[in-house]
Amino acid sequence: MSISKNLTIRSSVGLHARPAAEFVKIAQEFNGEVTISYNDQEVDGKSMIGILKLGIKKDTSFDLTLNGENEDDYMLKFEELITKDD
Repeated sequence: MSISKNLTIRSSVGLHARPAAEFVKIAQEFNGEVTISYNDQEVDGKSMIGILKLGIKKDTSFDLTLNGENEDDYMLKFEELITKDD
């Protein structure tokens, strides 16, 4: 089973550098697949380079899909990170 959610990045720098590093850290703790879909592109959420290549800016929405153990708990962690202002 998997879960998906549309999230909007609130960080002033978007999903770049520090926020992306925090995202990857959470993704690597997750026992399963993490996929980010944005502008007809899909990347592994455990790949810093993949995330940075997407160029997701502040107030931009993307789809996050989790497939693995404790999906709901991890979706909340990702949601807290993505939706917090800096």
